[in-house]
Amino acid sequence: MYFFSNRRLWATLLLCLTAPVVALDADRKQPIYIDADRVELDEAQGLNTYSGAVEVVQGSMKITSDSLIIHTKDRSPIRYVATGKPARYKQQPKPKEGDVVATANQIEYLVADKTLHLRGDARITRQGDVFQGDQLVYDTNRDLVSGSGSNGGRIRMIIQPKDDAPKGTP
Repeated sequence: MYFFSNRRLWATLLLCLTAPVVALDADRKQPIYIDADRVELDEAQGLNTYSGAVEVVQGSMKITSDSLIIHTKDRSPIRYVATGKPARYKQQPKPKEGDVVATANQIEYLVADKTLHLRGDARITRQGDVFQGDQLVYDTNRDLVSGSGSNGGRIRMIIQPKDDAPKGTP
């Protein structure tokens, strides 16, 4: 395990190689900025751990959390896990669209599946629509949200009407 005192440089270099693919095309071409109080890079275990007010910004994408662990295999990222009270993800998915904002106690991004898994007090907001539950999954490829409650809990959705909906439509 290695601990670098010049953590910002190493963190920036590492995430330049391991940026999530959920970003807009324009986002992927932007530099990545990472701020954290501490970083530990364990190449043998394939774990890169950032802690203490972690903030990752690349173009329109921003992740804030108390800690972030990047799991790698052969030096390529396979999974990102952000935890916090709450961890927060924000990104503009397409030009001229509002941001998708996701919050939860834990946000996990699976690189191969291109999905966000939100656990614990999960919430996704997109263009005024709100999805809440104990666990939510956001498929960034298909723009699909699914979820479940726990311990008898329920899912709540608030879907805003379209501006072009006929008047008086229930």
